[in-house]
Amino acid sequence: MGKINDSIIENLKEIEKEAKAIVKEDLEESENETYLAFYNLWKNQDRKDHIDLMVEDLKLNIDTYWLAEKYNKDIEKKINMIYFEHGGLYGGELEAFSINFDDSSFELSEFKIIDDRMDYLDNISSLPAFVSPTLYHLTENIQGEEDKFDDFIDVNNIYELFEATALIEINKLFERANEENLFEKLNLKKPFYLAVAEHDTGAPKLIYVIE
Repeated sequence: MGKINDSIIENLKEIEKEAKAIVKEDLEESENETYLAFYNLWKNQDRKDHIDLMVEDLKLNIDTYWLAEKYNKDIEKKINMIYFEHGGLYGGELEAFSINFDDSSFELSEFKIIDDRMDYLDNISSLPAFVSPTLYHLTENIQGEEDKFDDFIDVNNIYELFEATALIEINKLFERANEENLFEKLNLKKPFYLAVAEHDTGAPKLIYVIE
């Protein structure tokens, strides 16, 4: 399974590389100070610190919500996927949903999950998971600044760069979570899939697989 996770992280890094190239090309043709300021904000993110913060956040929320009978009515229910959803440009908080994922003909070389293969369960449903510091920093700084960009395409380009970096950090979060057995009290069916998407934007991206 290490092979698929290697492929996933390489794909995520390629997405980030392409997003960065688009922003840098834009900035070569633009003197927009706001666009440049957000690019510098992206460059100055502390990835290691972000991963550490997300690990602690996830640990706390698993204990407080996922494993609490008040919020999870069937802790013993078997699941083979958790889908994490964020609010996009205006939201760094991710919520968790347990899924029965039909992987009968799923190719592990695919990096996107088809929605009609996902059966939402009721044991973990819209529960707090963690905050992505990278997405949160974008959200808290960009509100009210959108009109200072030359056009909204530039806003979207900077968002896609921040999101690409956030997904790489989340991949490392899930790797740490697996190493530290954070999901061990859940009734996992393996392979166990971890996927992420922005709310209402189509197919979730496969971020990590636990065998």
